[in-house]
Amino acid sequence: MLESILTSPYFLWPFSIILAVFLFSLAVFIHELGHFLAAKWLGLKADVFSIGFGPALWKRTIRGTELRISAIPFGGYVSLPQLDPEGMKQIQGDHSETLPPATPWKRIIVAVAGPLGNVVLATLCAALISWFAPDKAIGASTEIGYVKQDSSGWQAGLRRGDTILAVNQTPVNTWSAFQTECFLSGSTNDVVQITYQREGMQHTTSAVLDTQISKTEAIYIIGGLLPGPLELGIREVLPDSPAAQAGLQFGDVILELNGEPFTAFEQLTHREQPLEPIHLKLRRNQEVLEVTLQPTVVDASTEKEPPRIGVMLTFIGRARFQWMAERGIYAQLESDVTSVLRVLKALTIPKTEGERGRAAKGLGGPLMILALFIQVIQMGIWVSLGFLRLICMNLAFLNLLPLPVLDGGHIMFALYAVIRRKEASTKVISMVTCTFSILLIGVMIWFLFSDIRRFVLNIF
Repeated sequence: MLESILTSPYFLWPFSIILAVFLFSLAVFIHELGHFLAAKWLGLKADVFSIGFGPALWKRTIRGTELRISAIPFGGYVSLPQLDPEGMKQIQGDHSETLPPATPWKRIIVAVAGPLGNVVLATLCAALISWFAPDKAIGASTEIGYVKQDSSGWQAGLRRGDTILAVNQTPVNTWSAFQTECFLSGSTNDVVQITYQREGMQHTTSAVLDTQISKTEAIYIIGGLLPGPLELGIREVLPDSPAAQAGLQFGDVILELNGEPFTAFEQLTHREQPLEPIHLKLRRNQEVLEVTLQPTVVDASTEKEPPRIGVMLTFIGRARFQWMAERGIYAQLESDVTSVLRVLKALTIPKTEGERGRAAKGLGGPLMILALFIQVIQMGIWVSLGFLRLICMNLAFLNLLPLPVLDGGHIMFALYAVIRRKEASTKVISMVTCTFSILLIGVMIWFLFSDIRRFVLNIF
């Protein structure tokens, strides 16, 4: 009874949305909590601790700090008047009392504490995944689990069980990195060089980027490939069919068809001699079974229905995700940082013509992140923790970029004061911070409209 309620769409979607907002807010909360605790430890004043921006939905003052939950949940801030008395007025508001500015070293510690909070939460998520997640929750390496016949991947000579090593001589070790290198390397019908390993031997081939990863964006990858390890099995057995009469069951894994390894659905669905008997070798739990079936017309009402054995096929073990590709704690965090660095490199110092534009098309804003959160929550706790870890590491790394408004900007101005033994001009800091604040708002608006456009195109 409880399981049916939890899996009901009337419960699942509202629950997923609420939990997605909570987890996204948790990533922001832990970041701002780092700033807040460091500031309090160093004796600095914190006027406001807000989760979200805009009008306050709830607020309460405790020990001189106004705690807020604001209307727009995509972000947050801690108002620290001593951290940057002039330059941050545009974001944190003006203050009635005059307070002595914090020393450069205190500003650096407070600025670093926010990203450090995200790293701590990400490490906790990574530890839980490493210690307790079942093996099936681990993500996709570059092993190929399935190649659709006549696809660009098949025509390039790639086969199930091959391991992809590099794209255009750039090494890849996760399926996400493989796809990223593909769509950064070219547009539709461009050719990329793939280095792969088969049975211990290294090979090189050329493959065409012919498959659009999303109908809303012109981002292309090699078609017909799915990450492994995958097994091909039975999703449904039709009543009164040859398969039902032979005792085939949901979850049976097909190992061989007529003595050949079963590596593609087309081997069963597109046979040259559809009336010939079919000999299958199956695995059910730990038992290997062999059965021979005589195909027949399962649904006589369907015009020109070819002979079938009466099964619906599926992938067994497909639930593997880009942020779950590693098991070790450090390996998980390193993978997250590597993915961020690769996109930043493409945006700033692209290797090929058009790479910057393709990288920009693959970016998403808070709405897209929230939508992904809603999806992964429905896939289970381990996938959700993995995505939360990925978001935390992204927040930590991006906030340390040396740009005004971000934590890295505070660190940059503080280091300037340490090196030059004097503070930077208040007027210059205010002007630069204001400029970057406007740019940041512009970027967020662009992300908002870009995400809305994606949703609209996906629906219609």
